[in-house]
Amino acid sequence: MPIRIKEQPPWKSQILVITAIFKRELFTRFGKYKLGAVWILVDPLLSVLFLGLMLGPFLGRSSGEIPYIFFLLCGFMLLKMMTGTLNSGLRAISSNQGLLVFKKVQPIDPFLARFLFQFITTALALLVFCVIAYWLGIGISLEHLFKATACVILSWFIGCGLGLHLGIACQKYIELEKIIAYTQRPLLWISCVLHPLNEVPPEYIKYLLYNPLVHTIEYMRMCLFPSYVVEGVNLYYPAAWAICTLALGLIVYRNNRHFLTQR
Repeated sequence: MPIRIKEQPPWKSQILVITAIFKRELFTRFGKYKLGAVWILVDPLLSVLFLGLMLGPFLGRSSGEIPYIFFLLCGFMLLKMMTGTLNSGLRAISSNQGLLVFKKVQPIDPFLARFLFQFITTALALLVFCVIAYWLGIGISLEHLFKATACVILSWFIGCGLGLHLGIACQKYIELEKIIAYTQRPLLWISCVLHPLNEVPPEYIKYLLYNPLVHTIEYMRMCLFPSYVVEGVNLYYPAAWAICTLALGLIVYRNNRHFLTQR
């Protein structure tokens, strides 16, 4: 008598596939290191400490009552939330090309698994740093926690949208990957990660405000530290960026989904 295998709904199959790819990413990223997942905290902390020791004596006063290390952490983690998600999408297909031969695996699944991986790891690290700051007695406010969370999610959405359509574009034009890597380097300076927006000359502020990360980074600092005040930033502009980039990414994916499976 033949054994009947119960059919699963498509949405449930997709969740199982994404979960499997997520576990594969987790093992690939941290399984080969002795410290394992501790690198989620160590990697950004070392970068921030290095920048803080170098630039703290020069820029520390401009951060007001916020310790410069935590001022940097807010900006650096949101920048990593966007650029890390974007970069994870660039190689989502090439790193999981062998899995696309299975019928249950759709080209969108590696993107979703990598985007979720980046969000969970970066958000977890940011949460741990905030708890440490609160434990050390640094005046972090929880009154606007919902708005601070919105800053994190909007930065992630922008990275998802950009990572989706740029990741598909890199499958057609491999050279784009190097160009995208170079274009990300100035973001550390033009996203107000190292310095407040108020320290920028007034004639240049209007140009920096075109960068959605300036809005999310500075707005999050205002949410966590009530004494920190910046004029001209809001969440409507990055929200519009998130909607447009996600819509563009989904359109590009829909038009190229057959191309991705035939590679």
